[in-house]
Amino acid sequence: MIGEWIEVNGKGLYVEIHGNEEAPPLLYLHGGPGESCYEFMLHQAQKLSEKLRLIGIDQRGVWRSHAIEEEETLRLQDLVEDCEQLRKQLGIEKWSVLGHSFGGLLGVRYASCHPDTIECLILEGPSFDLSKSLKNWLRKAASLYESIGKTEEARECLGTADGNQSPLDTLNGFIKLSQGLGELRMKVYTPNDGDNYETILYSESQMEEFGRRSSIHFSKLVDEGCIFESLLPKLGTLPMPVLLIKGRHDPIICEEQTEAFVKEVRNGIVNLYEESGHLPHFEEPDRFAKDVIEFVLSAADF
Repeated sequence: MIGEWIEVNGKGLYVEIHGNEEAPPLLYLHGGPGESCYEFMLHQAQKLSEKLRLIGIDQRGVWRSHAIEEEETLRLQDLVEDCEQLRKQLGIEKWSVLGHSFGGLLGVRYASCHPDTIECLILEGPSFDLSKSLKNWLRKAASLYESIGKTEEARECLGTADGNQSPLDTLNGFIKLSQGLGELRMKVYTPNDGDNYETILYSESQMEEFGRRSSIHFSKLVDEGCIFESLLPKLGTLPMPVLLIKGRHDPIICEEQTEAFVKEVRNGIVNLYEESGHLPHFEEPDRFAKDVIEFVLSAADF
């Protein structure tokens, strides 16, 4: 079954399901805020669905899910409860959860709120503390700006990374300096060739509408402010097995956050991908699929 809309908590969510219904279920949570499960499914659906029942969603208001309009509210907790309600509607007793980047932050919140419904948690390049992730990104971007001779932008990156401004100001600095890199932006995330990262099958007008939806989703979560709350204190409360997939060159899951994971997570494992940045599922896809399948099957006792 591929690509259907399921009404969850009053909003239509776009849901993709791949694999045998009897296989262990795995929920994929995309990054952003405001991206989509589209790219991940493009690279991993066929691989993971050989052994798992892979369930991907476009989060509330994002891309192919029904739009959130300006007058509507959206809280980070709404995204958590969407996951839990979807599980119930699909008739799944327990499932595993895989979150990438912001999806990792969301996955930790979900696992903290509903630990009894999650077999295991897999975090690919997650952010446990958004401000720390953005500042580390800016430090890496400074080196890239320097390499292309843009010393003023490099200094601005470092000034924002090392300053004492609010998390919102850090985010705004990140957005500005990210846009300034143009086509080089992906080089901060991955040392590999990102040209084939995404193949878009939608029209220009569709992409424009998707962008509008994601922008509203993003702005509402920023305005609420909960995305800026550090989840580092929650890591020690996670009771389920947790796998951290970390690319050696990833700017988002910085060393400070990695060290906190190793110290605090009781049943945690770190798999380091030497050749990857922020996108191991794309950069080292075969190893990624193998690691995810083995971890989920082990947790589910298959």
